Amino acid sequence: ITLDFGCVYKGFNSDMTRTVALGKVPQELQKIYEIVRAAQQRAIDKAQAGMSARDLDTVARDYITLHGYGSKFGHSTGHGLGIEVHELPKVSQRGERYKLEPNMVVTIEPGIYLDGLGGVRIEDDVVIRRDGCEVLNTSRKELTVL
Repeated sequence: ITLDFGCVYKGFNSDMTRTVALGKVPQELQKIYEIVRAAQQRAIDKAQAGMSARDLDTVARDYITLHGYGSKFGHSTGHGLGIEVHELPKVSQRGERYKLEPNMVVTIEPGIYLDGLGGVRIEDDVVIRRDGCEVLNTSRKELTVL
């Protein structure tokens, strides 16, 4: 079950996604969950001011591709976040013209989706800093099975 939600506070939006499971989880879904979680963490670890939004997308996308699921990651790694839920910059392969700047807020949300089986997306909001990023979400990311 993929839950994508947020709130508005003083005119600014949040946006987060968590994927939880109901009942027995097929092994392949457990596998892609861990791949998505690792891809997201790699992107969080690399995100910093001065890099292009495209380069940030590449960090997550290359990890997912390395594990054989590149064609199953059909959306961008993220987007700008603020007054609107989806703002520039696009954190995607089309994001080469966007440089990440200090204090920009973007999402980092890689995903893998398998026809007939299910999908996984994990999304956090981050503030870009000169030497990294600050994750605003505090929700756990381990797979929750209900």
